Amino acid sequence: MIRAATVADMWALRRKPKRRVFFYNDALLASSYHSYLLSLRTMLDPMGASSDQKTLVLRDHGLRGYLQALRRPNKAEVDLQYLATFGRRGRARLGDGDIYFRLIEELLRRAGAHKVERVFATLGTRAADVVEVLRQLGFQPYAQQSVWMLAEPTIEAGTSIVALRHQTRRDAWAIHQLYSSITPRHVQMAEMRESTAWQLARRRPWFKGKVRGWVLGNDESLTVHMALRTGARGHVLRVMIAPHLRDEAAAMVRYVLSQLHDQRAIFAVIQSYQSELGGALDELGFIERGEQTIYVKQLAILKRQASFLPALLRTEQGEGAMPISTLARQ
Repeated sequence: MIRAATVADMWALRRKPKRRVFFYNDALLASSYHSYLLSLRTMLDPMGASSDQKTLVLRDHGLRGYLQALRRPNKAEVDLQYLATFGRRGRARLGDGDIYFRLIEELLRRAGAHKVERVFATLGTRAADVVEVLRQLGFQPYAQQSVWMLAEPTIEAGTSIVALRHQTRRDAWAIHQLYSSITPRHVQMAEMRESTAWQLARRRPWFKGKVRGWVLGNDESLTVHMALRTGARGHVLRVMIAPHLRDEAAAMVRYVLSQLHDQRAIFAVIQSYQSELGGALDELGFIERGEQTIYVKQLAILKRQASFLPALLRTEQGEGAMPISTLARQ
């Protein structure tokens, strides 16, 4: 039986899992992950501040599987965060792969029923069986990225890049144009981002960390965007730089480092289509920790609806524009 986690599951969730899988997106890299505490906050928060955290458990003569996912601020997308399996006495009825399949399948069903359009999963190279489960459930790989880490940042004062300024809410459209200009079309089609996705939240709960941004240019045309997410574990840096300025990438990243006032680790996530930025990170002392593949499951399908042209332009075949709408796939 698969259901949402309840207070009755709290004791069982304190057990050490037989196996666990982390989906290291930016939020997870920046924070220390405690599945027990996150589940408790989700279930006991009377104000609903944690309603974006989704927790499912599979019970088969005891707790066997556990899945946690995080809904993004736009409420139309979900990121898988954590999978775990638990052992039990006697002969196991289900293998790890079967447990993973059933949990993720149930999450997809519930997500579709709540108008979620896309579910993302970010995986390294060591979870071949989880990759196979995602493939069987219709997830498609669409991008690769590398994760770099600076364990003990040295804060250097001074930089020649003085034009970088703090991101404001009016920069969202220009950031989206920069993203569209440097991102491959198939990645854009998978992510389906809108300009509002680049806006910084005015207020964020303390447990979700802090997000800051720096840009180069005016609010109509930008050539650089540096986004920094700060959590309990460290900082996560995302970089977008126009091709003609990539030789200055090291100086720009150094400027962002000069804005930090702590010694927490810094992770930099670089998309494969900007792999040349790895040289700038290496120059600053970052070490490449691994590569990841990003998978997406589209829960929305295109539905064509006839919208007929005015009578004077209408033909016998009923030619007309065909707007696109979406329906959750059950």
